[in-house]
Amino acid sequence: MSIVTNVSRRDFLKAGAGLTLAVSIPSVFANNKLKAGGPGQAGSAVEAGNFAPNAFVTIGSDNTITVISKHLEMGQGVYTGLATLVAEELDADWSTVKVEGAGASTKHYNNLFWGAQGTGGSTAIANSFEQMRTAGATARAMLVNAAAAQWKVPAREIAVSNSVVSHVKSNRKATFGELAEAASKQAVPGEVTLKDPKDFKLIGKTAPRKDSTAKTNGTAIFTQDMKLPGMLVAVVAHPPKFGGTVKKVDDKAARAIQGVSDVVTIPSGVAVLASNYWTAKKGRDALNIEWDLSKAYNGSSEQITADYTQLLGKPGTVAREDGDTEGQFAHSKQIVES
Repeated sequence: MSIVTNVSRRDFLKAGAGLTLAVSIPSVFANNKLKAGGPGQAGSAVEAGNFAPNAFVTIGSDNTITVISKHLEMGQGVYTGLATLVAEELDADWSTVKVEGAGASTKHYNNLFWGAQGTGGSTAIANSFEQMRTAGATARAMLVNAAAAQWKVPAREIAVSNSVVSHVKSNRKATFGELAEAASKQAVPGEVTLKDPKDFKLIGKTAPRKDSTAKTNGTAIFTQDMKLPGMLVAVVAHPPKFGGTVKKVDDKAARAIQGVSDVVTIPSGVAVLASNYWTAKKGRDALNIEWDLSKAYNGSSEQITADYTQLLGKPGTVAREDGDTEGQFAHSKQIVES
């Protein structure tokens, strides 16, 4: 079951948004027909404070469509990919779509494959494919129902294209932004049908990336760009070999540098805390550390390769065993090895 929730307009209208949806899919479905709704959730606006949703889609009164990405953009194109899934089912104008990263919340933005919030292992699109499409399809249905109610025409006669909802027979049309607030008052549909792949206009096609402009004009915010009141930056001096520990540290020179706040010994080395990165780096470089390498790994890269090569000839750890694989190999007339 997928749960689609219409979030309280009270909070989101403060930011100029008209329609915001949260979508949670506990499992990945094989078909393209998903039930959208759950006990006490379908068809009702959720009041602020009663539910902290994982909102994936926001349509503003200015016609802007904001997709919240629960996966990190690390150059692999996930911001564009996830936005494409929503925009496809919405029949949205790609130029009006923007993407924002989700906040830290395992409960709301978990990776459906892991049960925890995280990005990696080529799981972003795979675990979000139907989740994000459902969010887009649900928002589309609510926009259509809002138009049908206003125009007093059957919803089945309404078409959607490029962020415009239209009714040919009565020659009426409205943009997503114009219908957003009315759509937010609509009941969340209990069931939405996703597009047949043959009708895709964005999925599998070429579309301008949503992160390229910010990364080329300097407006993209990276971790090192974050500045908070009273925030310090730490630079760590690590042991020269894996498994090494700190035996003794002379930090007088580091502490004498203006801007250095503290020097702390941690399990992985010695951290210098300062008001900015460059000062912390200078402090780190000024440390005089005596390392204990008695338990450190002393092998070379060549030795590591040799050790792994030797392990290839030994049986691996069995995670799961079905049937008699070795027995079948023993009696097979033909064995193909690679």
